[in-house]
Amino acid sequence: MYIDRITMAVTYMDEMVRFYRDVFDAGLKPLEVIGGFQFYGGSLAGIDLLFCPNEIAGVIAEQNRQQFRFVVDDLAEMRVKVVQSGGILLDDLHETATIKSCGLRDPDGNTLELIEYL
Repeated sequence: MYIDRITMAVTYMDEMVRFYRDVFDAGLKPLEVIGGFQFYGGSLAGIDLLFCPNEIAGVIAEQNRQQFRFVVDDLAEMRVKVVQSGGILLDDLHETATIKSCGLRDPDGNTLELIEYL
Protein backbone atom coordinates (compact mmCIF):
# COMPACT_ATOMS: atom_id res chain seq x y z
CA MET A 1 0.00 0.00 0.00
CA TYR A 2 1.17 3.54 -0.70
CA ILE A 3 -0.23 7.05 -1.03
CA ASP A 4 -0.87 7.87 -4.68
CA ARG A 5 -1.80 11.55 -4.35
CA ILE A 6 -2.65 14.26 -1.85
CA THR A 7 -5.57 16.45 -2.90
CA MET A 8 -6.09 19.72 -1.06
CA ALA A 9 -9.28 21.77 -1.33
CA VAL A 10 -7.87 25.30 -1.63
CA THR A 11 -9.63 28.58 -0.93
CA TYR A 12 -6.81 31.09 -1.58
CA MET A 13 -5.32 29.50 -4.70
CA ASP A 14 -2.70 32.09 -5.69
CA GLU A 15 -1.38 32.40 -2.14
CA MET A 16 -1.34 28.63 -1.61
CA VAL A 17 0.47 27.95 -4.91
CA ARG A 18 3.13 30.52 -4.02
CA PHE A 19 3.51 29.20 -0.47
CA TYR A 20 3.88 25.51 -1.41
CA ARG A 21 6.17 26.35 -4.34
CA ASP A 22 8.45 28.58 -2.25
CA VAL A 23 8.49 26.70 1.05
CA PHE A 24 8.19 23.06 -0.03
CA ASP A 25 9.48 23.27 -3.62
CA ALA A 26 6.22 21.61 -4.72
CA GLY A 27 6.65 22.54 -8.40
CA LEU A 28 2.95 23.41 -8.74
CA LYS A 29 1.89 24.11 -12.32
CA PRO A 30 -1.49 24.87 -13.87
CA LEU A 31 -3.41 21.80 -14.98
CA GLU A 32 -6.86 21.67 -16.53
CA VAL A 33 -9.60 24.22 -16.03
CA ILE A 34 -12.87 22.60 -14.94
CA GLY A 35 -16.06 24.60 -14.62
CA GLY A 36 -14.06 27.77 -15.00
CA PHE A 37 -11.74 26.89 -12.10
CA GLN A 38 -7.98 26.33 -12.41
CA PHE A 39 -6.43 23.20 -10.88
CA TYR A 40 -2.72 22.91 -10.03
CA GLY A 41 -0.48 19.86 -9.79
CA GLY A 42 2.96 19.19 -8.35
CA SER A 43 4.48 17.05 -5.63
CA LEU A 44 4.88 17.27 -1.88
CA ALA A 45 7.64 15.23 -0.24
CA GLY A 46 7.70 12.92 -3.26
CA ILE A 47 3.92 12.40 -3.43
CA ASP A 48 1.75 13.79 -6.23
CA LEU A 49 -0.11 16.89 -5.06
CA LEU A 50 -3.32 18.30 -6.53
CA PHE A 51 -4.81 21.67 -5.59
CA CYS A 52 -8.55 21.62 -6.22
CA PRO A 53 -10.49 24.90 -5.89
CA ASN A 54 -12.70 24.68 -2.82
CA GLU A 55 -15.55 26.16 -4.87
CA ILE A 56 -15.70 22.75 -6.56
CA ALA A 57 -14.66 20.56 -3.62
CA GLY A 58 -17.11 22.22 -1.23
CA VAL A 59 -15.15 21.36 1.91
CA ILE A 60 -16.56 23.02 5.00
CA ALA A 61 -14.06 22.87 7.83
CA GLU A 62 -13.18 25.39 10.48
CA GLN A 63 -9.75 23.82 10.86
CA ASN A 64 -7.81 21.12 9.05
CA ARG A 65 -8.44 17.55 10.11
CA GLN A 66 -4.93 16.36 9.33
CA GLN A 67 -1.51 17.81 9.92
CA PHE A 68 1.61 17.15 7.92
CA ARG A 69 4.96 17.04 9.71
CA PHE A 70 8.03 17.68 7.59
CA VAL A 71 11.62 16.85 8.49
CA VAL A 72 13.88 19.65 7.24
CA ASP A 73 17.63 20.14 7.15
CA ASP A 74 17.65 23.75 8.36
CA LEU A 75 14.70 24.84 10.48
CA ALA A 76 15.87 28.45 10.77
CA GLU A 77 16.01 28.78 6.98
CA MET A 78 12.57 27.20 6.58
CA ARG A 79 11.04 29.59 9.14
CA VAL A 80 12.26 32.52 7.04
CA LYS A 81 10.78 30.97 3.87
CA VAL A 82 7.45 30.42 5.64
CA VAL A 83 7.12 34.10 6.57
CA GLN A 84 8.41 35.39 3.22
CA SER A 85 5.90 33.18 1.40
CA GLY A 86 2.80 34.27 3.30
CA GLY A 87 2.70 31.65 6.05
CA ILE A 88 2.31 32.35 9.75
CA LEU A 89 4.57 30.97 12.47
CA LEU A 90 2.44 29.73 15.37
CA ASP A 91 5.07 29.57 18.06
CA ASP A 92 8.72 29.91 18.92
CA LEU A 93 11.15 27.10 18.35
CA HIS A 94 10.83 24.13 20.68
CA GLU A 95 13.94 22.13 21.35
CA THR A 96 14.54 18.77 22.99
CA ALA A 97 17.69 16.69 23.17
CA THR A 98 16.96 15.24 19.72
CA ILE A 99 14.87 17.75 17.70
CA LYS A 100 13.98 21.37 17.11
CA SER A 101 10.40 22.02 15.97
CA CYS A 102 7.82 24.69 15.24
CA GLY A 103 4.24 24.99 14.08
CA LEU A 104 2.91 27.14 11.27
CA ARG A 105 -0.16 27.89 9.17
CA ASP A 106 -0.27 28.02 5.38
CA PRO A 107 -2.31 30.76 3.62
CA ASP A 108 -5.50 28.67 3.84
CA GLY A 109 -5.04 28.24 7.61
CA ASN A 110 -3.89 24.59 7.61
CA THR A 111 -1.46 23.79 10.41
CA LEU A 112 1.86 22.15 9.61
CA GLU A 113 4.83 21.13 11.73
CA LEU A 114 8.50 21.40 10.83
CA ILE A 115 11.19 19.45 12.67
CA GLU A 116 14.96 19.30 12.42
CA TYR A 117 16.79 16.37 13.94
CA LEU A 118 19.83 17.38 15.96
